[in-house]
Amino acid sequence: MSLLVLLSPLPAAAQEADFYRGKTMTMIVPIGPGGAYDTYGRLVAKYLPKHLAGEPLIVPRNMPGAGGALATNYMANVAPHDGTVLAIITSSFASDQILHKAEIKYDARAFGAIGRLADTRTVLFFWHDAPVQKAADLWTHPSTIACSTLNELPAARLLLMNSYLGTKMKLIPGYPSARDFVLSNERHETDGGAATYVGLLQLFPSYIQEKKLNIVLQFGTARDPAMPEVPAVTEFTEDTELKQIFAFITSNDEIGRSLFTTPGVPPARLALLRRAFDDMLGDPAFRADADRLSLPLTPKSGAEMEAIVRETFAVPESAVAKVTELMGR
Repeated sequence: MSLLVLLSPLPAAAQEADFYRGKTMTMIVPIGPGGAYDTYGRLVAKYLPKHLAGEPLIVPRNMPGAGGALATNYMANVAPHDGTVLAIITSSFASDQILHKAEIKYDARAFGAIGRLADTRTVLFFWHDAPVQKAADLWTHPSTIACSTLNELPAARLLLMNSYLGTKMKLIPGYPSARDFVLSNERHETDGGAATYVGLLQLFPSYIQEKKLNIVLQFGTARDPAMPEVPAVTEFTEDTELKQIFAFITSNDEIGRSLFTTPGVPPARLALLRRAFDDMLGDPAFRADADRLSLPLTPKSGAEMEAIVRETFAVPESAVAKVTELMGR
């Protein structure tokens, strides 16, 4: 064998497969420490390297700010576009762009989807002694709902129900998080709140089990198999456009806790990340750790997540206008 052959570089495919060997990668988490984003991100940082050739190190980095846009803008405009920077993407990153939020400096369609860990179905819940005990009570019993602000999508869902379905909820802003919503219910400052089911399971598992929190409605176009007895909001309307609006403002729940990488990553490298992600999901140790941390897994592939983002952008402009009006923009 000639010296020239011995010194020739590895074939391109072999070089790509070995790309991550010796690398230090970054896992961007768009909120501060604690909560489901952070927990999922750190779990992936622990297990994904085991399924990449060379087992690179993945270092979590919390980057809160601007409702998650700070982290997503960083991914699009500052981070290297080589597949070494990953993120548990902000679930509203596509809908925020469609709603023309001023802080958005990216195109959600350009990011590389690796796969979804779990959806984040939002539920409407009430304290056990609140006037609302079932979905039908929303039309007959006035109630107060803790929320963070009136000009974001979570509030728009409730305002949409009041405006177009005739429910009787009064939104009380100023509560920063789901934890605060529940504590305000417990103090009888408010009757209920809306939060992700996975978040409530993490923060208040005993309250769910003991029925101190009563889940009466789920936001989605169909009932989640995990909550077959809880009606979906679209069951209360036959209006096609209204169903489209609800589909749009719940699209972030479909994105949920998903792993994305930066725009511009070579397709072969993105395929490596997708394959490692799929292998990680089948890893018994990963699944056991997720179960120990009370992290549900309702995975989808990278290709499926690409399609969900594209479908979010297919929403009619008339539907977007109604949501924007409700949010006071």
